[in-house]
Amino acid sequence: MTSQANNPQVEENYYQILEVPKTASLVEIRDAYEGKLEETQLDAFAAYSLLPEDETEETLLNFSQAFVTLANPVARAKYDDELQQGMVSAEMQPVTEKEHLTKIKKLYSKKSVREKTKTVPPAKKRPEKEEAGKEKEIKKSVAREISAESQEERRDHYHTLALKNELAEENLEDFYSTFRTHGGKLSYNGTVLQQIRKIKSVTLEELSHITCIRITYLQAIEDENFSKFTSEIYLKGYLLCYVEALQLPKEQVLTDYILLYKNSF
Repeated sequence: MTSQANNPQVEENYYQILEVPKTASLVEIRDAYEGKLEETQLDAFAAYSLLPEDETEETLLNFSQAFVTLANPVARAKYDDELQQGMVSAEMQPVTEKEHLTKIKKLYSKKSVREKTKTVPPAKKRPEKEEAGKEKEIKKSVAREISAESQEERRDHYHTLALKNELAEENLEDFYSTFRTHGGKLSYNGTVLQQIRKIKSVTLEELSHITCIRITYLQAIEDENFSKFTSEIYLKGYLLCYVEALQLPKEQVLTDYILLYKNSF
């Protein structure tokens, strides 16, 4: 087999994209992902006049794809095996790795642009000190819970979710058909996402546990409570994890839902 080091098409893997070691724990992977959301937001603000929006979008998609793969012990085991053999699958990385990384490196080479920028457009108002302290304690609690859980237990959770997604296919098709029958067009808003989650018999607690996304953000997505998200980038990052877990059409959900977000201002 050709090793990864000798493969010119594979410059970096998901661990390198998130800047975590291959032995990284789930908590470390989650924290790294959230750090990348923060960096993407700051760089997008600083370089907004130099970089097209679709480049920031693709960079965000790369980070999200890396996260949802490494947070899933089943997908991670498969990915690790492919890395070991130097055969990262086309399914995991639909566009050539070189193209992705060129854009990522271009975005993150703009540090000087951010340094020269005197005023960066502010994000939405940050929580007050009391709320920030509460959020920090929630993070610690979730981290302790994740750390205490074994890989085998997480695999069981993902297998259960996969089974629920599969068993709900018929009921979900009935749900979609009600829109087609009445000549309506399905638009993925918060209510629809909640209905689909319930059709699949997945609780918010279960979804939060599996995706490692705090329940307050998942609830905010379904309630269309956009004030919970400091920027569109954070909203997209968490929405992508929601979509991936419930196996929904990524592009359509993002298009429909982000339009709601933009029209809310």
